Amino acid sequence: MSGVILFRRSRLNHNSFASIVGALVRAGLPGGFKILLQNHTRTLPKNTRIIAYSFSTPELAGVISEVEDLKRRSAGALLVAGGPHPSADPQGTLQAGFDFVFVGEGEITFPEFVRAAAGGDPGPSIRRAGAPIDLDETLHVAPEYGLFPFAEISRGCNHSCAFCQVSRLFPGPMRHRSPETVARGVELAIKAGFKRIRYLTPDAFAYRGLPALLDAVENAGASQQMLGSFPSEVRPDRADARLLGLVRERCLNRTLVLGAQSGSDRVLKLMRRGHTVEQARAAVTLTVEAGLTPHVDILFGFPGEQPGERRATLDLATGFLQNTDARLHAHVYLPLPGTTAWPAPPEPLEPFVIHALRKMQSSGRLDGDWETQAACGQEILRWREEGKILI
Repeated sequence: MSGVILFRRSRLNHNSFASIVGALVRAGLPGGFKILLQNHTRTLPKNTRIIAYSFSTPELAGVISEVEDLKRRSAGALLVAGGPHPSADPQGTLQAGFDFVFVGEGEITFPEFVRAAAGGDPGPSIRRAGAPIDLDETLHVAPEYGLFPFAEISRGCNHSCAFCQVSRLFPGPMRHRSPETVARGVELAIKAGFKRIRYLTPDAFAYRGLPALLDAVENAGASQQMLGSFPSEVRPDRADARLLGLVRERCLNRTLVLGAQSGSDRVLKLMRRGHTVEQARAAVTLTVEAGLTPHVDILFGFPGEQPGERRATLDLATGFLQNTDARLHAHVYLPLPGTTAWPAPPEPLEPFVIHALRKMQSSGRLDGDWETQAACGQEILRWREEGKILI
């Protein structure tokens, strides 16, 4: 077997494909295989043998539609899937039409699969990651294919928030790339013409040795570094004057993303956040004192949340807007397979919540796809009722 391995690229999977493509390059492609990244599947190269998807739960309906179409047009091509949703619901993903599903990290299992497929025996339909990989054995970039995503400095998370799939996707303790390994990847990005380096981590201040990281990346040629803003938020309980000062002095961003989530300590416990409302207030104060603008995440509709607790979150958010130059980023709880909260439905938002959020949004101080998320949450639950999600 030989031919094209086509990666179905989307706005949301750029980072994951850089890691997988890089792993394939390092492992060595079997003779006769080549890699192609494509933003659609409307046309397929001749001799396409493997079509690879990586997707999250909100993308499920669109992916199913594409797969149904591919099944009619691409006889003989193996359809494979990985990422957050397939890892959480591998049986449902197979039912959707995929031939193979990769659960968890794919840097080892996917190259093994390609070698096996090249030999004519792809093996089991569900492939689960083994021991977590050493991030210092891999770079976050794949320069051979022009893939220079956010600089992934950490993987996994030490906090299993009840609404988040990260701990299911990457179980075990949080892992970090060393400054030297991150810098090697950044140096390749700089040579390709990139100047601004954004870090990727779910818990920015959990990285030990941030000064060494910033030094190494600066020495690699980066003139602009961004830490603590998307996609590297800061937990309120990790807000620290010294680290905030480091961001202010060494980084380009003047905004810091803080995950406050709720104005109710009871709801924060339900979410398994591991911090308190008072810690969120203190983190906002410290951020302002450091000369940075807080960009505060708030989340509504978590299962078990009461109307008074949603009002408390609005009060917390309003206080931030009145007393600081903070901005808000609003979310509505999404039921996601593999999370602790699954499959509990979101709590409905009262008119006073919707009115308040729209008013803040119209003022220009609140952003986020919260209305889209509210509709998407209902769709996800309907997909489960229809049997598209089996977990």
